[in-house]
Amino acid sequence: MGSEAERRALADPGRVARQFKNRIGDPTPLRIGDAALTAEAVTARFLVTLLGSLPDGRPARVAVTHPAGWGHYRLESLRAALSANGLADVLLVPEPQAAVRAHDALARLQDGAVVAVYDLGGKTFDAAVVRKLAADRFVLAGPPEELEVGGLDFDEVVFGHVAEALPGWDALDPADPAVLTAVAELRRACTAAKERLSADTEVLIPVALPGIAVREVRLGRPEFESMIRPAVEETVAALDRALRAAGTSPRELAAVLLVGGSSRIPLVTQEVSAQLGRAVSPAPAGIVAIGAALEARGLEPAPAAAATATWTRPPLPEAPKSLRRKRTKLTPFVTAGVLAVAVAGGVLANNVLTNKAGAESRTPTTTVVPTTTQTVDEPAVVEYVPTRPAAPAPAPRTTQPPKPKPTTTTTRPSTTVTTTKSTPPPPSSTTTTTSGTTKAGAP
Repeated sequence: MGSEAERRALADPGRVARQFKNRIGDPTPLRIGDAALTAEAVTARFLVTLLGSLPDGRPARVAVTHPAGWGHYRLESLRAALSANGLADVLLVPEPQAAVRAHDALARLQDGAVVAVYDLGGKTFDAAVVRKLAADRFVLAGPPEELEVGGLDFDEVVFGHVAEALPGWDALDPADPAVLTAVAELRRACTAAKERLSADTEVLIPVALPGIAVREVRLGRPEFESMIRPAVEETVAALDRALRAAGTSPRELAAVLLVGGSSRIPLVTQEVSAQLGRAVSPAPAGIVAIGAALEARGLEPAPAAAATATWTRPPLPEAPKSLRRKRTKLTPFVTAGVLAVAVAGGVLANNVLTNKAGAESRTPTTTVVPTTTQTVDEPAVVEYVPTRPAAPAPAPRTTQPPKPKPTTTTTRPSTTVTTTKSTPPPPSSTTTTTSGTTKAGAP
């Protein structure tokens, strides 16, 4: 992998695979030496080898980033290849969300903030608009834009510039191992020169090819920018389309992240700033990988000690002194009022129970006349005649009250008319008596 694979490619270029990420999901296998492997299978083996080389062993969680525009088929193809190599629990994170997640850890975006991501990588370009939701969630605000252009294309531009400056280039033998080794070295020199032009205004590219006397080729930044300007302008137009698709204007953006190694080219910063009308700068190196690691760490269970943490309500502030004095002066009056209400309630309850018991102890006696009587259907009348006060009634008991003593009433046989009317009792306390029947016309 990496520089070691590049070194071995000088002697055995047929066993080297390059730029295979974009072929993930393509059923046509890659021919690498004597093996035929799909791009996702090569990716899975690469990841297994990388994890095995870590000094502390495999981590608890693994996250793999991917372009935001990948569909379900590509993602499932990659997931199946990872599962076949023992990596079924890998977390797949879109690259724009990972970049914004890392930026949020540094700048703490507000909920609802919108961030534009300009990702110019090695072989592809992606432009996306990401919105932050509550609880550190990040979603695409609109469809992303993708282009098949990247840093490798810029390397080819530099390599083509050098080849045109070398006399006798077309006379080189492509089957000569020495020529192949020298060309591979020249390609690496062109990549290094492109990277140096981000800081320098001019570079000298070393040349060591058999049969060619030229030993270096000069390249200035203006020449380089003129060669890559059409591609850069195309990426800026794609960013503008992504913003319009998300319904976001440049002034509504909380941040603009320039991601990818090629985004450090000064021309990229100038063109993006001019398009958005605001100053932008490249994001920190490795920001996508950092965001993916933060996403993976967020899925780990919280430490046991954190579950035992409790929250205690802080003490309430004391009332002002003036308010405390007013409450102190009112306290005796409030206490006296409560006691008065309690006493009045007790007296009222005692009177009610006493009247109820007295009424039950003096039940009216009904006189039966053993003669022919005429009954008129009128409301019964109970006459209340004041008499001497009765003795106080005993306190209420849980048992039934005693039955009243029978009273003897002497009646005279005669024809009587019994008229009974009922009127409500007067408010004063009286003793109820029953008047016996009298002879008609008697005084």
